[in-house]
Amino acid sequence: MEINYKCPKCRSYLNIGEKIVLSVKVESEHKGLILFEKELGNYEVKKHDLIQYKKGDLIGFYCPICHENLAAKNVNENLAEVLMVDEKDNEYKVMFSKIVGEHATYKVSDSKVESFGEDKEKYINFFGHTPTYE
Repeated sequence: MEINYKCPKCRSYLNIGEKIVLSVKVESEHKGLILFEKELGNYEVKKHDLIQYKKGDLIGFYCPICHENLAAKNVNENLAEVLMVDEKDNEYKVMFSKIVGEHATYKVSDSKVESFGEDKEKYINFFGHTPTYE
């Protein structure tokens, strides 16, 4: 079994191959799809050329199936949340910054938080766990 990503609301699968597919809305009101790498800490994305944003912009992320907002409101409005299911069927919350250019990702379980990216310190205090650094 491979690692899969799901919507925390409707629990639909969000990945195709090595890409995670999410709907986005940028401050300029452009909407579309964005493709992320499944590997935590890899911040390469693919998007339509007309979806424009700049460093510091706040992007809204939505499930492409149920269209629910993926904001991690219980943790911090600047983070989005999806679910990750690993090869052993363990489920984790994966949260990542919605701010363009901010590289902060967190894999959260009941007992620990793994953090990724050069900006990982920015939100770590919101989790109440001892962080594990990758």
